[in-house]
Amino acid sequence: MLNEIDVDVRRQGVRRGGYIAKRETEELNLIILSCGSELQHALAAAKQLGPGTRVVSMPCVERFNRETPEYRDEVLPLTCRRRVAIEAGVPEIWYQYVGLDGKVVGLYRFGLSAPGAEVMKEFGIDAQHVIEAVESLARDDDAYDAGRSKGSRLGGVRPETADVTMR
Repeated sequence: MLNEIDVDVRRQGVRRGGYIAKRETEELNLIILSCGSELQHALAAAKQLGPGTRVVSMPCVERFNRETPEYRDEVLPLTCRRRVAIEAGVPEIWYQYVGLDGKVVGLYRFGLSAPGAEVMKEFGIDAQHVIEAVESLARDDDAYDAGRSKGSRLGGVRPETADVTMR
């Protein structure tokens, strides 16, 4: 799957800390963030989620944060708040990028010994769990809109902020 990303795009993007690994072909409505071995799952999920999905690879958040605001906004436009990150290592770093409306598919424990692909699937670090997190964003949006339209005291308040999807 990584062979689908132009080598020069990867090289330049890594130098900047983050880059668009897969650009949407229709109006942007979702951003999936990842890095390292999780990138394959983000790309696989994006294929199933449709042409409005962008995948961002961010191998070095420190470098990305030092980039110009223009570059950061080009990669992660503020206009797209539907975001999901996938991380097998330290999921906490992704909350600054997914925001209050996003989700992080991650884990907080280690110690299972098995072949890598089996461990990742067992812990929910795969494309299917990314898709489920995206679908839960849509459910949250529906609950948010329903609360607003009914004039609820909680109308306009998200039912949850961000969470970690774990198996």
